[in-house]
Amino acid sequence: MAGSNRRSPPPRPAPRPSAPPERERGRRVIDPAAAIVAPRPGVRQVTGPMFIDTAAGTFQDLRPPAPPTLSRREFEAELQRLLRAYAADEENPGSIQCEGCRRSVSCMFCTDCEECYRCTHSKGCRSSTHLTHCAGCTGCHDCAYCVSSENCTRSNYLVRCRACSECSYCFGCVGLTKKDFHVLNVKYTRSEYFRVVRALEEELGMGR
Repeated sequence: MAGSNRRSPPPRPAPRPSAPPERERGRRVIDPAAAIVAPRPGVRQVTGPMFIDTAAGTFQDLRPPAPPTLSRREFEAELQRLLRAYAADEENPGSIQCEGCRRSVSCMFCTDCEECYRCTHSKGCRSSTHLTHCAGCTGCHDCAYCVSSENCTRSNYLVRCRACSECSYCFGCVGLTKKDFHVLNVKYTRSEYFRVVRALEEELGMGR
């Protein structure tokens, strides 16, 4: 048979599913379902200490009410009352073996000091902190072995000095910083300093 020698045509591949067109007439086609965006839930920012009822969506402010506004006259009257009460209080909380001291806190072995803090073995000092073996100092802080000095800080062995900082062995100096062996703001050698100071003490009747 002539027809039995003819080969059968190969099977045709299955047609591919057509992809959705990305552009149509110069415009991009967007799936309508993808274009729908759910609205964001409402967000309310709550700050401060308060109770929030998550079930009802309410909150209760637990902060104390604002203090009442004072008039100038009321403020001044209350301030004066506090000052009078403070001046009448002569206790020395936390102090040990202090005699004649008033309103001094955490001081030890001091005499006739007033409004001092953490001073020890000092006498007649006022409004000072962290003094050791000082006498007659006012407004001094972190000083040791100072006499009759004012507003000095972190200094040692000052006599009748004022506003000196980080100084040692100064006599009658004012406004010095990181200096030593000075008399009336003039530099001396160590031996000269002690000779001049001894003469000044005798002349001024200090009798150290």
